[in-house]
Amino acid sequence: MIVAHPDDIEVHWAGTVARLVAQGRLVAYVLATSGNRGIADPAKTAERLAELREAEQRAAAAVVGVTDITFLRYDDGDLAFHVPQLRADVTRLIRQYRPSTIITHDPYPGNGSRDACAIYPDHTTLGLTVFQAAYLCAPSPLCEPEQVRKGLPIHRPEVLMLIMSQEPDVFVDIEPVFTLRMQALRQHVTQGRDRPEQEALFRRITGELGRRGGYRLAEGFRRLAPS
Repeated sequence: MIVAHPDDIEVHWAGTVARLVAQGRLVAYVLATSGNRGIADPAKTAERLAELREAEQRAAAAVVGVTDITFLRYDDGDLAFHVPQLRADVTRLIRQYRPSTIITHDPYPGNGSRDACAIYPDHTTLGLTVFQAAYLCAPSPLCEPEQVRKGLPIHRPEVLMLIMSQEPDVFVDIEPVFTLRMQALRQHVTQGRDRPEQEALFRRITGELGRRGGYRLAEGFRRLAPS
């Protein structure tokens, strides 16, 4: 699972993570940034905010049973300016972990009319970079060849599952784990996710996705397989 910021996972698919872990699936998180600019408090430095948000992410992951977390520590908001190195990093991690499925941001989520956050540059930049790394770079020995020379074998994931899409086509029933999902989300205190009104907000969001997928509460993804 490769995302731009702490809380991206908990906002969009912590319920799915909880179900995967309960099934015995191996789940690892990769965060491109530590969200070091994601607050309006002038008393907080970027370094201190990064520390807080990484701690919140670790706590949220622990709620759903995930302990394998990698922070790439690019500056929040700047992913578009670091694509070559970011793609190399993601390619390396794909070759290292050899996942069958990667969940990440949709690089083409729509026009943002339903969720302006979907077209935030960090999200779309990372989504496209993961797509390139997964289907073009990691499977080719001619892309980042020094990684291969150092013993990382080439690898192509079977499928990408994309979040924040306006056109999800895969839905996961999260009603049995909704309480756990919210417990994970509440760990992101710097982002106000512990506020009481958050539960009603996410019941509405997951309820809308549930109606589209035939469930009471659901999370949604757009499936993208290699051609």
